This record gives sequence, C-alpha cells and structure tokens, in this order.
Amino acid sequence: MNEQHPSPPQLVSRRRFVQGTAMAGFAAFLAACTGTKSSASPSEAAAPSVSAPSAEASVAPSAAPTEKVVTGPLKFANWPAYIDQTTEAAADTGVLPAGSSKTLEDFKAQYKVEVDYEEKIGDNPAFFETIRPALAGGLPTGWDLVVLTDWMAAKIIAKSWAEQIDQENVPNCANNLRDALRGQTWDPNNDFHYPWQSGMTGIGYNAKTLADNKIAEPTRIADLWSIPADKLTFLTEARDTFGLGLLKLGIEPDPAKVTSDDLKKVADDMQPLVDKGLRFTGNEYLQDFGQKKVWAAFVWSGDLASSGGEDDKFAFPEEGTMIWTDNMLMPKGAVNKYTAELMMNYVYDPVVAAQIADYVYYVSPVKGADEHIKALDPGAETNPLLFPTADIVAKQRNFQFLSDELETSLNDLFATLSGL
Repeated sequence: MNEQHPSPPQLVSRRRFVQGTAMAGFAAFLAACTGTKSSASPSEAAAPSVSAPSAEASVAPSAAPTEKVVTGPLKFANWPAYIDQTTEAAADTGVLPAGSSKTLEDFKAQYKVEVDYEEKIGDNPAFFETIRPALAGGLPTGWDLVVLTDWMAAKIIAKSWAEQIDQENVPNCANNLRDALRGQTWDPNNDFHYPWQSGMTGIGYNAKTLADNKIAEPTRIADLWSIPADKLTFLTEARDTFGLGLLKLGIEPDPAKVTSDDLKKVADDMQPLVDKGLRFTGNEYLQDFGQKKVWAAFVWSGDLASSGGEDDKFAFPEEGTMIWTDNMLMPKGAVNKYTAELMMNYVYDPVVAAQIADYVYYVSPVKGADEHIKALDPGAETNPLLFPTADIVAKQRNFQFLSDELETSLNDLFATLSGL
C-alpha cells in the first residue's frame, strides 16, 4: 500500500444494518463457513488440492517442545480493520500505534511482553508469497502468528509449514471454539489452527456518491455493471471475485460442479469492465472508499461497517454472498511460539472475543461471546453482520476448496484478467 491513508474515518452505526431477527441462521452460517459441513461443501473430489504435503515442503525436523517462557516481541500479521482499535495503522508500515487496541494493550500488560501487530495481509496469495521462500527453505518467516483464510491455511498445514499447537497452552480455544467450526477435514483436531473470525463477501458502495451521480444503490451483483468501471474495484482474492461472478451469471459456485468453461464465462463477462478501468485490490479498498476513488466494490462484510465513512454501506446481494473463515496459524520456525499460543488463548476469552467482534463486525468463533456482545451493544443481536439471518444464510455459498485442475484454471484466468 503506497497510497496515503485518509484521516480516521467515522464509524458506521450497526443500526444501519438491522434486518430483522438475526439469530435464526447463525449456527448454519458457521457450519457452512469452512466448506466442510453444509450442502454447499466441496465434494471429496476437491480435497486433494489441500490434503497431501507438497514436494516443496520443508524437511527440517520439528522443533523441540517450546519452553513456557514468554518471549517477544510477538510478531503478529493480520488484515486491516480486524481487531478493536481507536486509530489507524501507519500508512507506510501498517503498524498500529501504541495504545490503539485495548485487546493488544491488555495482553501486553498481562504478560509483560511487546506485540508488533501489523496490518500486513491484504490478500492471501500476495502475503503467502512473502513467506513462502523462508518456509520452503526451512527458515523462520519473521512472523509468530498470522491470520489466513481456510483454503490458504489448509495448504500451509498440508505442506507441514505450520507449528503444532500445544493444546495445554490454549485451554480457552479448546473449550470455547464453537462446535460448528470443529472437525475440519484439513485439520480435524485443531492441531495447527484456530479460527479468528468468519465473514461474508458482498457489495460495498458509497450511497452519497451514487446518489450524486443519479445511480441507484445496488441490490444485485449485476447492478455493478451499470456503474462506471473506473469507479469499481473487485477483489484480488480470486475465489471471492469469481465466486460472485458465477452467481451473477446464474451459475452455482459449487467447487464440485464448476468447470473451467464456467470460469472462462466469468472472465469474459468481466473483461469489458477491465477494459474500461476496473481495478482489483485487497483491503486497499478501504483507502479507496475513504478517498472517494471508488464508488462501489466487492468487499468483505465487516470492513465498511467498522472502518468506512458514514455513507459507506454493505449490501447482501440478491444473488447471494460468499462465505469463509480466517484462521490463526504459527508459521514453521516461529521464534515466539509460546507467546503466540498465549495470544490465541487470550482472544478466545469470551469477553475479549466480544470486544473484538463488536468492533470488527464479523462473526466470532468463540462460544459465550454472544452475550457479551449484546451487553456491550444492546440490539446487536439484530445485526446480520454479527448474527446472520436465515434468509441471508440460505443464499451463502462457499467457493474455497478447489481441485488442482480448477484452481489452475482460476489462477490463469485471473492473472490474464487482472494483470497481477
């Protein structure tokens, strides 16, 4: 991110997202997020892309059990707008200034350790490429804790590139992980990961800018094709962008059924927008909205609610949304492994988990957080960003775990389309 950040944005009230009783679809949403426990799940045929260790995997032996001594600073890489905070990260480094997050400050005070928390992850593939050479060479990555989406977390685990979690150090995680998120095929015993948050991918837009330009607020994915393409951004997360593109064309984004020809139809449908200026970004869209460079975009559900301007809105498209879970992992060779485990355990305290979720507007994976969220914010149970409704859940799709052949097609088509 080379662009200068705007001044701290005004927070959007969660009341603007009220859409009836949200609790009805909550459990079903969580069960579907990882793509292994719902009707939208990938078939067993899709599993080989994440189930077998890669030839690239490091052959270095596992480290000896970590001595239980708190060391630091804890190097923690996460996505923007993904923890409770009062100020933005520095534009040039992505580092949150001291005192900007109650969760981080309380952790530092409790364990007498520094935390270098950096908003370094804008999309999964780009961040992975920054750590892959070290992992492949059996070297430390410089990070102790990272947050990555299911499909990428699964690949790293399959390559033996994640440190195994000492479950004795994370009793909160073991006890408080929601049942719907347990038993994932790619890490059934949570030996290597614990979820950070779950969320959705849909449409973001600035209502005032659209109104000023006499453009109706989008309710469908297809509506974005009526907005000037140079004022649009789609995501560098190809699974999200192509998943929504499939929905727009009326093609069910089921990894077991989608073909390379289907993906080609999506690329062909988006190409005219690219020719007219459509850009692809990661979380940088937050800066684009803040600077009014973008009028509408594919976005992740909590971002605009927590960190957008007062006229920035998130819409659940009529065609449906994509769903996912982001997960905490310790890259192989993590220097401060025990401290990373303490952080995992700390954020699985329901009080802390509620504090984070109530800021970031994503769905907490922690049992017991719900009541604390409601206590922090009466009426929050009617916020579908925190508690998705049954009608929203019915239109959710998981397009993460792809066969090797389909993933190759996706990557090739996206690279040609985006130039990235």
